[in-house]
Amino acid sequence: MLQAMLLAGIVAAPLGSAALFLPVRRHARRAGVWSAIRRFSLAVIGTVVLAVAVAVVLRLLGASQHNLVAGVAGVMFASLIWMPVTRRWSARAHMCWASSVFLFVVFLTYALEWTTSPTPSSSPTSSATPSASATPTPAGSSTTP
Repeated sequence: MLQAMLLAGIVAAPLGSAALFLPVRRHARRAGVWSAIRRFSLAVIGTVVLAVAVAVVLRLLGASQHNLVAGVAGVMFASLIWMPVTRRWSARAHMCWASSVFLFVVFLTYALEWTTSPTPSSSPTSSATPSASATPTPAGSSTTP
């Protein structure tokens, strides 16, 4: 599941960052209810579009239904968590920040889990020396004297 979330972050972060390069209409920088509603609704729409893009890419990569839901839910959750903090930012800036931080956190979690996971131990029946049948022979030579 963590691998699916990492893939979702790898897809979402560049798409969220690319949104910053899209042309945008300039609105007057006014404080007020309508400006806040506009920013919030655009951030929610952008999050939904980003989640759909992540779902499509994960489906094309052959992710299971469980992993697909986990990846999309992670992207949506990250965006919703950052919504109150970035309420004064544009929707594009919110998507870029939320997806980048999501990728960063998931990658660090994945690396920590991978680093601290126990290594598989050797089975007690395996020997330290390779068997004669496992030893490669040069091409064209025979093993009989």
